[in-house]
Amino acid sequence: MSERILKMKSKHIFKSFGSHTVLKDVSVKVYEGEVVALIGPSGAGKSTFLRCVNNLQPIDSGTIEVGGELIGYTKVGDSLRELNDRQAAAQRAKVGMVFQNFNLFRHMTALENVSYGQVEVLGRSKKEAKERSLQLLAQVGLQGKDGHYPAQLSGGQQQRVAIARALAMDPEMILLDEPTSALDPELRVEVARVIKGLASGQRTMLMATHDIPLVRDIADHIIFMVDGRIEESGPAEQVLHAPKSERTLQFLTTMGE
Repeated sequence: MSERILKMKSKHIFKSFGSHTVLKDVSVKVYEGEVVALIGPSGAGKSTFLRCVNNLQPIDSGTIEVGGELIGYTKVGDSLRELNDRQAAAQRAKVGMVFQNFNLFRHMTALENVSYGQVEVLGRSKKEAKERSLQLLAQVGLQGKDGHYPAQLSGGQQQRVAIARALAMDPEMILLDEPTSALDPELRVEVARVIKGLASGQRTMLMATHDIPLVRDIADHIIFMVDGRIEESGPAEQVLHAPKSERTLQFLTTMGE
């Protein structure tokens, strides 16, 4: 059996906003090709943790590594030095992020949204970026929608553009922050189908979600968070069907599992 490759690890992450501690000693490992789901009640710290992994939110203490590279900092001797804006942007491109509310550029077409980072951050030519973008839009089922602006697309279509945009940067891993929660049930199905396709293609993903049916379909590993800490972590089958924590069982029962 081949040795698993560690793609992301966080060690002892703490994060506070004012006097409120949002993350309390959060340590997580994600292996290559693995889908890890962060579940738990609202306010548990799931989305904040994802934003820390992508260096959109600075941590107070601890370390995060993706692909063996320290996120947000560089080591100088025995001390850590914060990356400058240009370095941080280049590093952020290695970790694709799909947001709950899409975060598309409203003044850009679907094609332009997917192409922009490839040209500006990766340095691809406009021709290369266009070819890659059209390929990815087709992959997420949006052939013929490349010239549409976000306002001309449904929520499900916008979220699929956002997924294509994340894929376009050839990231080490993809972070998904409640990717289906802003969608009507019918639109949720089309986005869930795309996410399932990524999972079957061995994409490394870390997803915060309340969508337990989606978790059941694609997650290899589940982390249950509550009040900023990890209450339980384990293989998806075990956590969903034989949780060790009474608090996990209570949450899953509330969610209809």
